[in-house]
Amino acid sequence: MSLTTRLAWRNLGRNRRRSAITAAAVAFALFFAILIRSLQLGIYGHMIHTVVGGMAGYVQVADSTYWPSQNLDVAMVEDPRWLEAVTADPNVASATPRLAGFTLLSHGKESGVAQWTGVDFTREDRDFWATRLMDGTLDAPRHGPFPVWLGRYLAESLDARIGDTLVGMGQGYQGSMASDLMIVAGTLRLGNPELEKRVAVMRLEDAQAYSGAYGMWGTVMITPKNPGESMRAAADLSQQHPMDYASWTSWEERMPELQQAIQADSAGGIVILFILYVVISFGLLGTMIMLANERQREFTMQIALGVKRPVLAGMVFTEALLMGLLGAAAGTAMGRGVVYYFHVRPLRLLGDIAQAMEQQGWEPVLPPSMDWSITWTHGAIVLSLTLLASLWPIYVVYKSPAIHR
Repeated sequence: MSLTTRLAWRNLGRNRRRSAITAAAVAFALFFAILIRSLQLGIYGHMIHTVVGGMAGYVQVADSTYWPSQNLDVAMVEDPRWLEAVTADPNVASATPRLAGFTLLSHGKESGVAQWTGVDFTREDRDFWATRLMDGTLDAPRHGPFPVWLGRYLAESLDARIGDTLVGMGQGYQGSMASDLMIVAGTLRLGNPELEKRVAVMRLEDAQAYSGAYGMWGTVMITPKNPGESMRAAADLSQQHPMDYASWTSWEERMPELQQAIQADSAGGIVILFILYVVISFGLLGTMIMLANERQREFTMQIALGVKRPVLAGMVFTEALLMGLLGAAAGTAMGRGVVYYFHVRPLRLLGDIAQAMEQQGWEPVLPPSMDWSITWTHGAIVLSLTLLASLWPIYVVYKSPAIHR
């Protein structure tokens, strides 16, 4: 440890109350920044994962006229070799074909319009569906009627339970009639109340048979290794794995309103953090001005005794750095601790706020993000503000006379 560092450390102990106040200001600024930004980005991630990751796909390959009508008549001919090549791509986490359409489901005196979705469970993320299965089983045997897994609100509206038989009737592929019996194999909690009101999941081969679209895919959902780079992945993969008459689109292109809503809300969060940083900056600057005024006589005497001004300036800078590091360490521990607690036990909203969120299509939970980059980014910002505030006592060091008058 250098002489400057030892002197700086001892100076912190000379006025422990002042040092503790400065470190606490840094700690609480970082604590609130981590908590606010983690909750904000966590909610965005939850929204995207719920709507995009599970049902729409980060990258979607389909006929150019498929979205947004999701017209079954423009389904693509399945190509297993192409699908294997895409799945084997090192930048692809998964590639799964889907087939979707609309039908009228009836059970007893109840009926409702549902969007059926054919899913290949052998290629899908098994854990994704297992964690969203409220009751029933994904391994339902195929004996007679097609097994179907209903969104929980759709099951409630149809008054359907496990083992009940439904009658499905709708338009099939290229104008054919889609009509058959289905048996309820389970109910799903998808995290999106709007989806849960209308979705009915079937096995892909059953969906093809029900609609008459044998050997057809409606879309292929691709999840990149880095979901945050969906637009770049869509552009790169379309060149590496071209498919005739198919277009590659990222979720940002298909759902611009969702991206714009996230950007607008994120801007509001950044404004709140900016105000927090402005307030804490003035607090730190006030502490540093007080420190400089209290120690101006000390600086003057040290200069008169032959201590070089750069040495004194380095000592003051080191003191600010140590206080900033101590505060940042405490703020990181508090912030990450609270974030981890809410990660394990996410906040669930109740009452009118919860109903408003469900009406917009989001499950009323607030899961925080566990991304460490949030901590590093805001830790660096708070530490930088502390060091900028230390420029005032450094200025006082260079302006102090050699002899105190």
